[in-house]
Amino acid sequence: MGWRWSGTKPNGGIWQRRNRFLSGGTKFNIFLVLCFLALVGWASAVISRPYLRKYRFQKFMADYMQEYRYMQGEQELIGKLIEEAGKLGIPPLNSDNFEFQGGVGQDSTLRCSYSEFIKLPGNKYYKIDLTAEKNLFIPARY
Repeated sequence: MGWRWSGTKPNGGIWQRRNRFLSGGTKFNIFLVLCFLALVGWASAVISRPYLRKYRFQKFMADYMQEYRYMQGEQELIGKLIEEAGKLGIPPLNSDNFEFQGGVGQDSTLRCSYSEFIKLPGNKYYKIDLTAEKNLFIPARY
């Protein structure tokens, strides 16, 4: 009886094939993918923080602009926004950071320009220049 190609069977059963799947280079590749995903997750968490604060600050800007008709003027509006910015963790602001155009009964624009720093590994910092802007129609007093 001679040896035939069709008569040969691979050694072992299904368990050896599974062990081959998780052996050697495959484990290393899975480890590399997990490290890459962790790095992307960390970077997105660190970089998205200033933009999330900017979004929340813009919501406060809209709320206070709607109340502008009941305020004593632009300085009161800017003073309240500086307080809210401090609560949100935005770096200290002053009235020079703000620019207000418009008034009661017209389209108004409020801009606030500031810089935030992101701490990177190795005690290095990356500067992000942000501009929070809100356009809103302020209705006249009743």
